[in-house]
Amino acid sequence: MRVLIAMGLVLTLAASTAVGQIRAGDDAGAGVRARIPSTLRYLNDRIDEVAFEEAPLDQVMDWLGTTTPMQINLRWQVLEDAGIERDKPITMNFSGLRFSQVLWLILKEAGGPDLNLAYRASGRVLTISTEEDLGKEMVVRVYDVSDLLVRAPRFRNAPQLDLAQAGGQGGQGGGGGQNIFGGAGGGSSQDDDDSRGGRDSDNDDINELIELIVQTVEPDSWTDNGGLGTIQSFRNLLVVRNNILVHQALGGYVEESD
Repeated sequence: MRVLIAMGLVLTLAASTAVGQIRAGDDAGAGVRARIPSTLRYLNDRIDEVAFEEAPLDQVMDWLGTTTPMQINLRWQVLEDAGIERDKPITMNFSGLRFSQVLWLILKEAGGPDLNLAYRASGRVLTISTEEDLGKEMVVRVYDVSDLLVRAPRFRNAPQLDLAQAGGQGGQGGGGGQNIFGGAGGGSSQDDDDSRGGRDSDNDDINELIELIVQTVEPDSWTDNGGLGTIQSFRNLLVVRNNILVHQALGGYVEESD
């Protein structure tokens, strides 16, 4: 059960931390959520239609640059060294997709089955290169995961609904002040017990989340598995130092630099 809950946490993390992320150097202690970065809005812009038939890759990228306020920076030398030519033919036909989805489809088509391409979105600059090239760049991000660590109160001696008793009292005026849920009702909360070990419980949750991230998000990139990436917690914050591919997987691929 705890594994299922943890999986839910990491999936929610990917959807929520891009909005709640705090850049290194910001006042994390203030607890103020960052506004939605403009970069994220650009990546989420809808493109009505995408239609290419054997179009050269460089022309496709030129067209892509006309659909976004971001400046697209292709590391052509790295791409060509990896075997990706400027005239690589691209064929696709889609409609109603987000800019980020169209971008990934183009990169997948360009790289083919043998080469993974990737991008880095930073402010108004979109850098495109190979996954290996961008994977060498270590980036630090701080993620507020407070929403993922909220514990619902658990109750002991919860009130029980007695349907027979409730039906019997339906025609009686007032019912003598008895509780149709049985006994005095109310139920005692286990919050008192949790408050005694609250700090330990919070630590267990965030440590479990960290363990799950290390095991499932680019496992080879973390120091525990021989890589260079690190992840540490401070209260309800996760401090992650890893390559941009990991941050993209966590939903923290946005850096506001307007």
